[in-house]
Amino acid sequence: MTEKGPKDETSTFQNMSIREFDITDEFTALQKTTPCVDLAKKLLEVPRGAIFLIDENGIPVGAVTAREFLIATAKGVEVLDKTAEDLMNTNIMEIGVDDNVSEVLLMISKYAPYAVVVKDNEGNFVGYFSPKDYHEALQKTGVL
Repeated sequence: MTEKGPKDETSTFQNMSIREFDITDEFTALQKTTPCVDLAKKLLEVPRGAIFLIDENGIPVGAVTAREFLIATAKGVEVLDKTAEDLMNTNIMEIGVDDNVSEVLLMISKYAPYAVVVKDNEGNFVGYFSPKDYHEALQKTGVL
């Protein structure tokens, strides 16, 4: 009888997809034309997350965190007169729910996007691969 050893976590991780992470937390989505006053109120509801700004077709075109408000304020921008589109960071990466985690980590490392949106197999926006998810993925690989 052959004794089975502990499960090889590295090989398990190599087969892990993005769908195995909680990609539906830590974000919300708003229209890119949302006034900054409303954007700020919404940010208070997701203090550790991000707000994805979508166009009229529901496609993410940018992201905003409290950081964008600080940058705009430091530059002297009157944020009360602006919309979310005026503050958004457009350096976002798109990945699929079935994408391999190891490959996604390499892409994130290479391109350093501001935010990573997750799309389903039909191309619909379904989630956010957050810094928390990224950190969890790094731990599972043994990098951290």
